[in-house]
Amino acid sequence: MLAPRPAPAAALTVAQALELPALAGARLVAGHAGAPHPIRVANIMEVPDIVRWMRGGEFLLTTAYAVRDDERALAALVPEMARRGLAALGVKVGPYLPVLPEPMLRAADELAFPIVELPGEVMLNDILSEVIGTVLNRQALSLERTQALRERLSQAVLNGGSQHELIVLLARETGCPAAVRAVDGSVLTAADIVPDGVPPSITRPITVGGRPLGEVALWGDGSRTADGELAPAVEHVASLATMLLVQERALAERERRYRTLLLTALVSNPPGDRAEAARRAAALGWDLERARATVVVEVTPAPGAARTAPVTEERLLSAARTALGAQTPAWGTPGGMTVLAEPGSSLRQTCAALQRAVAAACPAHTVAVVAGSVREDFVELHLSHGEALSALALGRELDGPGSSFTRLYEECGVYRLLNQLPDAELRSLVAEALGPLIAHDARHDSSLVHSLSVYLQRDRNGVDAAEELHIHYNTLRYRLKQIEKLTGAPDKDPMRRLQTELALHAHRLLSARLR
Repeated sequence: MLAPRPAPAAALTVAQALELPALAGARLVAGHAGAPHPIRVANIMEVPDIVRWMRGGEFLLTTAYAVRDDERALAALVPEMARRGLAALGVKVGPYLPVLPEPMLRAADELAFPIVELPGEVMLNDILSEVIGTVLNRQALSLERTQALRERLSQAVLNGGSQHELIVLLARETGCPAAVRAVDGSVLTAADIVPDGVPPSITRPITVGGRPLGEVALWGDGSRTADGELAPAVEHVASLATMLLVQERALAERERRYRTLLLTALVSNPPGDRAEAARRAAALGWDLERARATVVVEVTPAPGAARTAPVTEERLLSAARTALGAQTPAWGTPGGMTVLAEPGSSLRQTCAALQRAVAAACPAHTVAVVAGSVREDFVELHLSHGEALSALALGRELDGPGSSFTRLYEECGVYRLLNQLPDAELRSLVAEALGPLIAHDARHDSSLVHSLSVYLQRDRNGVDAAEELHIHYNTLRYRLKQIEKLTGAPDKDPMRRLQTELALHAHRLLSARLR
């Protein structure tokens, strides 16, 4: 039997999912030891081949229609699902599969892989919607709590807090003993009584220039530490403690911290004293009276790249100075840097130049560069920063995590609106406008949705669309006739065309969120 996977406190477990209204009448009939498995997402299995595309944590729902007459094939799915880390399998008992086969149930018990028997009258889409909605709500609540704690910790540093004050705040906020320890394990500063002889539950290193100088340690109960609920706070404290340590060790680093705090404050909130903020910036050689946009750079190791040395802040700042000028305000952030860039003749060209410089300085890494809108008044730079972070999150969804891209908030267009809508609303929009096409594509392994998308993107120019699709023009005409038959010629009615184009964008956004 495989050991059950621990679930984060914020995660929805298989056992908890069975208490949802949409799963009323469902029963856990095998693999009971896997009931604590966390559910990351829910999906519907129409064909067994879908399992190969699973990434782990899926609650897979099925009628078992494709393997209804093959008990061995159904039983063979269980080891593969367990190997890929799926959370559970929900099988609808009904006309296609009157009873769950014993070999499948035995395999599930041996592997601690939950099998949920779903009543015949239940609608799989109802389960899908409620499970995904519950997962997202829990994640959002956990993220909100984590972000609030991070902000309080950051504010402590902005107020001049020391390492000891950070540790005291961490202990108070988490309810767990905490300490900063040296490399040899001796306690440098602590909050509460550190358990003698008990190893910490979470540790995060404090390193400067790749050299370990100590660690932040937290002693907590297993349910909160094993699942990583407290890990982000410890990581944040470690980052802040590293910054403070650097500050204490060198005058030059003090100046760097002063610069970083000033710029971070500028993009976090409007300055309380405009004249004082301008004076402090001028002392560092920055003229904030020029129009600027907040640009966020994220640097991550390229997928499949060999192990590379960490990207240092100085390397990133040097690239920024090379691309944008020596007096450009810039500072390092976890995973990249933030820049207050003058737009020049084109903000996009400015961002593209910055991306090229960073990519050249950081080989074997992907570089994402995003920018908020240009602000004439520096007291509005925090608004530009928020827009840049929104563009970064949207870019991760559309281009996929670990991708290189340049994205301007002002160019996000309709995605800025669609990204505010919950998945259920997006799915409803897609179903109303594209439902028949999606169903046709699924049944016939065709590409009507993609063909329509390219056709509309090319302003309904059939020749250009056929060329981009790499098909004959007559083939495209045939597909368009099929689309017209299934949807009623959406491109001929302005309102229908608008709805269809919005649905195509929503479909792309939903597909990106599932990656």
